[in-house]
Amino acid sequence: MASAGSRASWEEIWTSGDIPPRFQSTAAPNPTVVAWAAALPPGSAILDIGCGVGRHLTYLAGCGFRMAGVDLSPGGIKIAHDVLAERGLTFDGRVSDMTVLPWPDHTFGAALSTSTMHHHRRADILRALGEVRRVLEPGGFFYVDFPSTESSGYQESREWVREGKVVEVEPNTFLDEHNTIPDDDAFLPHHYCDEADLRDLLTGFEIKSLWADVHAVVYRGLPAKAARWIAQVRTPRGA
Repeated sequence: MASAGSRASWEEIWTSGDIPPRFQSTAAPNPTVVAWAAALPPGSAILDIGCGVGRHLTYLAGCGFRMAGVDLSPGGIKIAHDVLAERGLTFDGRVSDMTVLPWPDHTFGAALSTSTMHHHRRADILRALGEVRRVLEPGGFFYVDFPSTESSGYQESREWVREGKVVEVEPNTFLDEHNTIPDDDAFLPHHYCDEADLRDLLTGFEIKSLWADVHAVVYRGLPAKAARWIAQVRTPRGA
């Protein structure tokens, strides 16, 4: 589970007034989330896991879905509530770790987690995915992404291990234990997946689609490759 230090750090990020533009409450949603949501039954109850300040909550609630969200940061949940309220929208926001979701079994028809679930060691990723299966209805839909071992970020992490800046605490999971990296989320584990690893993590779900989203970016002023896995899965209908 996340430490108290992680809670304090997320609180600092979400309440800093300097949130990265792509994660702000009114930022455009991921296009792949838009496409995923368009195929859901209208009015579905959806849980946003690691909802931050409400980027996807704002969009999905505006589409008529019944939204809930969970995040470690009380400040993030409050900001999301305030932004949605300004638009006449509501959601059930809870402050909690994703490895222990505070809802009963089979509460939601769908769930999503973007740019979040990889910030755990592998055992806690498995616990979080188990919680997703528990709170989803049988046949419930889940969208999740994980950074890929094909990304420049993974190669940089491997270099940092060689330089002693970060620790590989378990295979393909990196942690900045001494606050040497300037990135906002470096205090958290970063788990990178190849396809076999992700398919293993998703055991217990029915994989409907799984693909690598790869594109060229400029990172730290240099050409780089952004690569993440996107999975759209369902819980077994007989669950």
